[in-house]
Amino acid sequence: MWEFISNFLAPKSYIPHGHCYLWQTSLVWLHIVSDTLIALAYYSIPIMLIYFIQKRSDVPFRGIFILFSAFILSCGTTHLLAIWTLWYPAYWVSGSLKALTALVSIYTAIELYPLIPTAIALPSPKELESLNGELESQIRERQTAEQTVRLLNAELEKRVKQRTADLIDINQKLEQEIFERQQAESALRESKQFTEQIAHLIPNNLYIYDLVERRNIYCNRLISETLGYSLEELQQLGNSVVGLVGDHIHPADQKFVEQHLKRCLSLTPGSYLEIEYRVKDIKGKWRWLVSRDTLFERQADGKARQIIGIASDITERKEAEQNLQHINTQFAQRVQELEARTQEMIRLGDMTDFLQACLTVKEAENALGDLLKPLFPECHGAVFMIKESRNLVEVVASWGNPLNTQTVFSPDECWALRRGSVHIGEKSFPSLYCQHIHHQPSICASLCLPMMAQGETLGLLYLSFQQPEPLNPAKRKLAETVSKQIAIALANLKLRETLQHQSFRDPLTGLFNRRYLEASMIRELHRATRNNNSLGVIILDIDHFKRFNDTWGHHAGDAVIKVMGKLLQENVRESDIACRYGGEEFIIILPDASLEDTEKRAKQLQTNIKTLNVQVRDQKLESITVSMGVASFPKHGDSYELLLHRADEALYQAKQQGRDRIVCAVIPKGSSVYKTSQG
Repeated sequence: MWEFISNFLAPKSYIPHGHCYLWQTSLVWLHIVSDTLIALAYYSIPIMLIYFIQKRSDVPFRGIFILFSAFILSCGTTHLLAIWTLWYPAYWVSGSLKALTALVSIYTAIELYPLIPTAIALPSPKELESLNGELESQIRERQTAEQTVRLLNAELEKRVKQRTADLIDINQKLEQEIFERQQAESALRESKQFTEQIAHLIPNNLYIYDLVERRNIYCNRLISETLGYSLEELQQLGNSVVGLVGDHIHPADQKFVEQHLKRCLSLTPGSYLEIEYRVKDIKGKWRWLVSRDTLFERQADGKARQIIGIASDITERKEAEQNLQHINTQFAQRVQELEARTQEMIRLGDMTDFLQACLTVKEAENALGDLLKPLFPECHGAVFMIKESRNLVEVVASWGNPLNTQTVFSPDECWALRRGSVHIGEKSFPSLYCQHIHHQPSICASLCLPMMAQGETLGLLYLSFQQPEPLNPAKRKLAETVSKQIAIALANLKLRETLQHQSFRDPLTGLFNRRYLEASMIRELHRATRNNNSLGVIILDIDHFKRFNDTWGHHAGDAVIKVMGKLLQENVRESDIACRYGGEEFIIILPDASLEDTEKRAKQLQTNIKTLNVQVRDQKLESITVSMGVASFPKHGDSYELLLHRADEALYQAKQQGRDRIVCAVIPKGSSVYKTSQG
């Protein structure tokens, strides 16, 4: 083993790399220092990347950081091997590491490619900051306009009061002061002109609406510029009961405008009502307006007759809000998708870790249903394994009900297994469904993925979808990854079981070997001590075994040992441990068996062994007899070595007394005495 490792790390069949530099000290040291510094730099970069993503848990694409770390770490290791190969030509090790580095880099590139569009599509902080700035600017402009309107309203109310006072004064003095009346009328005209000039100059749409006549009696020029209608057309609009500009109000807003006008009838001096609505301009485009209406003139019964209002065009602000909302919605969807992918990767990692922790294939198969259900909650599915005969596929795990597929079928009934690639069945193409799938109206799509590892197809991952939406490219890619991970995990478990079987089993008989006996004996003794139970041991040896080899050849001896191994396997309990101790000697460990039970089992075995009929090359061999030594814990010993020693001494006495008999070890007062039972 050491020689293999030495040849692998420092083979002598190649020339060290230092010969290429003619072993010039300065050149060699140049490469050593350069490669060492590069390796140190490569090792420090992954550490900083891992530290960064640990500290910043909100960073997306964490998996890519880890892949980059693995790639850089493997690159650093290649530089360390470059130093090693200066003196030791381990070029196979260096090449294997470079191949591993290539695989990691290719896999990193493949994983990075689909993430680029997602990362590019995310809105930048600069774009969000720009939109927020525009929105704040419009809010400030609106606040400025509202302040101007409030000042204008105050000025207007003041002048209306002044006009009323002047009219009363003129009426009282009309007959007596004609000249003063003319002067008052002149002043009134000047005031009206001044008011109209102000109304036309303010940067808002100003209007007076008559609630009784249901029409606009005044509009300034800006509202004409906003909507494109002439002042005469605007004054005629609004004859319907729905609002300021009649049928030109958006249908979705007409009900709110109608309710607004009804509330305006109850306006009191100093109060105002505000409403946002959409109006169609002369080009047919819907424009957003925000209006503030206050009382302008009352009726005789005290109800409002006319209202005066200021309307601002907020179309650009609304469009900006909608665009911002759309961007936020897209961003939220992207974040939700990334979170979903992250959760899937976490669940996939948990599933892989769990499968790697399983000790047997059966244990992994029992856990697969519960492991896969969180990964594919919106569909039903199953995992199938191909039998050793390669002619049947059988379900080993499933989730969801109904399953919509046969539980046992031939590999030829599945397109995925026949083609060796993923197969999708869709409701619109029913003839392309696999034969093992039950055709039901509830199935919209099915997905069959062959589970392949190390060039061998191990089984099938089957998914059925009730709705077509879940079967998207991301879900399909996840299913492909899951099938590969399951196949690799099951292949590793199969290999582990095979190696474990070869490690603990005798190749000729299939019984446990001496190594397994030692480990099991110690374990069973501890368990018997802890539970205060007994434990029986039988050592048996085939009588005159050498005669079988000498008379009929070694193949006859092997046949006898095989038959003995088969008989022991068929005549022991599930908890018993039957081992081939060496040559023609066998040991049986009987947990929870008393000395009397152990003797009875030994006699039964002795009787069954005598009935064996062994033939080799059409020649019937002579009858087989065995000698047995029986011992029991704790009566004959409290340790593995002492217990086997006592049983072996009893076996020796059985042979000394003529073979074909059972001898039980007895320990009276420190000396060895044996109880014999002849067969």
